[in-house]
Amino acid sequence: MRTKTLFLSPITAVALCAALASPAAAQNVASDYVRPAVEAARVDAPVVRTIAVYKFTASRILRLPTTITVADSAGQLIANFRLANFANPGAMSVEVMGNDLVLQGETPSGLLTLVLYRQNAADVPSTFVGWWSLGNEEHGDLRGRTAR
Repeated sequence: MRTKTLFLSPITAVALCAALASPAAAQNVASDYVRPAVEAARVDAPVVRTIAVYKFTASRILRLPTTITVADSAGQLIANFRLANFANPGAMSVEVMGNDLVLQGETPSGLLTLVLYRQNAADVPSTFVGWWSLGNEEHGDLRGRTAR
């Protein structure tokens, strides 16, 4: 059996190398524009854990929030409220005073303050009592059940 030796001209060799190199170069350039199929999870984003949800039934009449949610975000207590007929929730500050929880947030009707008794106690009851004030003129007592 006889083997054939293939001799290529220098021009043919350069053309063959250029043809083989161009698809590889095109792949390298295209890979710069490809997004990963799975986004990397953000490590620094805090995990928000809901602690309690308070629902109010007479809120439309009194201009109180319909729902207040208290959560833990990286060791900090945070809260938000939802008003009837408003799409976006409002932020509230959370203060713990002994066993009581004090929530404050700005509403279209003025500063809303809620004090919920015994909501930081070791044995948190499923019902709550407290008081509320809205602006400088409106105030009253609170009674209800926690939703969570």
